Amino acid sequence: MFLSILILAIHPPFMVKCMIMTYLIIGNHTENIKDSIKGIVKKFWKEEPKDNILESTPPDIHILSSSNTNSIGINDVKELQKKMVFTPYSQLAQIAIIYDADKLTTEAQNSFLKTLEESGDNTIYILTTSKEGILLPTILSRSLKIYTKDVRKENKVMELPSILGKNLIEAFNDIEKISKEKTDTQEFLTELELYFQQLLEKGIGEDKHTKEICDNIHEVQKTRKRIDANGNRRLLLENLFLVLTT
Repeated sequence: MFLSILILAIHPPFMVKCMIMTYLIIGNHTENIKDSIKGIVKKFWKEEPKDNILESTPPDIHILSSSNTNSIGINDVKELQKKMVFTPYSQLAQIAIIYDADKLTTEAQNSFLKTLEESGDNTIYILTTSKEGILLPTILSRSLKIYTKDVRKENKVMELPSILGKNLIEAFNDIEKISKEKTDTQEFLTELELYFQQLLEKGIGEDKHTKEICDNIHEVQKTRKRIDANGNRRLLLENLFLVLTT
């Protein structure tokens, strides 16, 4: 079974700096997803996690899994919420993991959103999925996406997207073509998002630079959300270009 976890970081050196407490791991391979989770645990706990940490479930890790069901309901989320109201037992942060987050019912997802709004700085949420499109836009917008190695390879993770190196006239000409088809627009946004996430994965050092990259990711996600809501694709992409290059 594929895992699905709301975690948004593969190598989380940037997590605290970005002040993001919800992460969405997107991938198809169990081991790659587990490696991503362990990387986040290591960052927030300031120590190397044990190899079996996801099986032994120490007191500051709480796992919600749908391995025996076709859906995750609101009662399951409420049970997880009860465990997350307390301060960490022995670590710097407590971590909740939701496997196969795409199996959350709409009611459960809305309940989870309320949990995010009320969470403290020492509470981290990680969701995993291989079907991000099933999750509510409000969940996606509150999460920092992390694509596992297999997904990034499939998407041919590239270097600096060519459009970001062009002048205004050239870029707007390209955007006019891209924006004609919604599929081309979505592929373009995915390319940008993957590029910036690669920069974060490299653990680029200075806080200012890291924050700038996080802001760029949020701008891409915000643009995607507005386009999904039937916003003008061309105008939104042109505005995104200006934000990313100024």
